[in-house]
Amino acid sequence: MKKLTTALLPLALLVTSFGAQAATSDGKTVGVSAGWLHIMPQGKKQGVSGTSALLGSDYSGDSGFEIDNSDTGGLLFDYYVNDNVSLEFVAGYPPKMKIDGKGSILKGRPTVNGGNGLDLASLGEVGEVDAYTPVLLGKYQFGTVESKFRPFVGAGFMYAHFSNFKLGSDVNSRLNSSVVGGTLGLNVSKVDIDDAVAPVATIGADYNFNKDWFATASVTYAHLKTRAKLDINSSTLQGTQVLQGESDIEINPIVTYLGVGYRF
Repeated sequence: MKKLTTALLPLALLVTSFGAQAATSDGKTVGVSAGWLHIMPQGKKQGVSGTSALLGSDYSGDSGFEIDNSDTGGLLFDYYVNDNVSLEFVAGYPPKMKIDGKGSILKGRPTVNGGNGLDLASLGEVGEVDAYTPVLLGKYQFGTVESKFRPFVGAGFMYAHFSNFKLGSDVNSRLNSSVVGGTLGLNVSKVDIDDAVAPVATIGADYNFNKDWFATASVTYAHLKTRAKLDINSSTLQGTQVLQGESDIEINPIVTYLGVGYRF
């Protein structure tokens, strides 16, 4: 919550300072559009660190987690300060982000795959998580209200909240098969993904059918990085924590949007 407050305060002050002087030559002060968001994470695996009373501490630079592409519906709300400046809030249905493992951890531990370590890719899809990523932007739109085609640029902040993590259905069975004997009854007992705030930049254009209806398209980049933590317990050892690990997850998504909107 502190991260969210820090990110939104400057934009809230901006809204307050401009609110009293908002004036557009065509009388339109609000725009709403609905469309499709395509999310393309660009980040790479960042390494996994962990501690374990049974397996020893571990760090492997060639391991980590990466996020797959996803799609979702989006809603954009614009408040027009004047003919060229607007404040935009981006919302949408939270997409399910699929998480894949990359590289190997626990290398050199004889009990784990004969010392070759646990190949995270062999676990298949590690899991998926709902991503709530509202964005606040300040935008500058070129041209005039009479222009049919109006390019724009903008910048702002994204607040990312991750919830409802679901573990891949065969992760625990594959995890156990990698350990000699397979008798520890290993299971991933908890996964936490931290909230994060990221700077955002966007570029795009509106095409005005008339003074009310318009089509809009944009490409947005967010410099987004978060941290995931997981616990692995052993049912054979009465729930003893076998491994506590954590990893940075670099997401850095490029997001494309295509929608149709109406101005009031």
